[in-house]
Amino acid sequence: MVSREYLDERLKKLEYRLIIRLGSMIVVAIALLSLWSAACTVSRADEHADLPASHSVRPQLYATGFEFAEGPALDAAGNLFVVNYRANGNIGRIAADGTAEVFCDLRKLVPLEGRQPQANGLKIDGQGRLVASDSGAGRLLRIAADGQSVEVLADRWEGKRFNSINDVALDTAGNIYFSDPGGSSAEKPVGSVYRYDINTAKVSRLDTGLAYPNGLGVTPDGKHFCLCESGRHRLLIYDLTAEGQLANRRVLIDFPAETRGEIIGGKFSPDGMIFDAAGRLYVAMWTGGVVNVVEVPSGKLIRQYDAGGSRATNCHFHDGYLYVTVAAKEAVFRLKLGVEGFDYK
Repeated sequence: MVSREYLDERLKKLEYRLIIRLGSMIVVAIALLSLWSAACTVSRADEHADLPASHSVRPQLYATGFEFAEGPALDAAGNLFVVNYRANGNIGRIAADGTAEVFCDLRKLVPLEGRQPQANGLKIDGQGRLVASDSGAGRLLRIAADGQSVEVLADRWEGKRFNSINDVALDTAGNIYFSDPGGSSAEKPVGSVYRYDINTAKVSRLDTGLAYPNGLGVTPDGKHFCLCESGRHRLLIYDLTAEGQLANRRVLIDFPAETRGEIIGGKFSPDGMIFDAAGRLYVAMWTGGVVNVVEVPSGKLIRQYDAGGSRATNCHFHDGYLYVTVAAKEAVFRLKLGVEGFDYK
């Protein structure tokens, strides 16, 4: 027969072992939780680790000689197209070897009585043609790959002529989106955004009542549409439907009016924009002399780079570089960021 004293002693030993094991399990659990938390912190910290730190990149002067530098676009061969080369109304082409020339003169190819043709935003479509916003004459243009001829794709909506088309963007299907500020401002928000259907050649108005709509773009996943509302110093974001319509307009980011740490702030109007392959948005800040990098769709301002000078108007990627047009310097600068742009073609 087992004595009570023996059973009590065995029970005490068992309880002791259980306490030891439970304690060990708690220690292990705490250690695993700490490792998981650290891993999450590292993951968050490294989320944009492929991008250089803010203001760590020195802008390189790439090309000069522009009356008003805007609309940079680069083709696969590295040819850089910029508007107003040597004179307003021209589009210049600077080859990868530095050779420069006037690619075309819109005043000669597509004159318009009473108005002076002058391109602003540019994009290159899948056939190597330039899609241009003719801000001077209020027209959407498509320029042949050889620069010898120009089509007027649209010059009015519902019978009313566009005022001053500012910028253009393409989606992966080749449809064209463009902004018409229409002399608008925060006090007079009458600007609009339009879409040119590449299959039907029809223009539809997507939104209106905007305070100087400017740069614009479709996100790489095709789910959202982003727009610079320059008159209010902010970016807007919309849901983009399968039919190419916009829904659920909301503010993506109000840019900081004051400097916050390494991010220079001020009443800088966002101008042109471009996406990288990871879906991040690069925005040239007019008068700010910087390019702001925004995470989409969260709206976080994650980087800021020196653009090379004041009046940064637009930007475009090629071969790991971000090319930025800077009107105050009548020049194009490039920033070696080591990331690729999204290929919308």
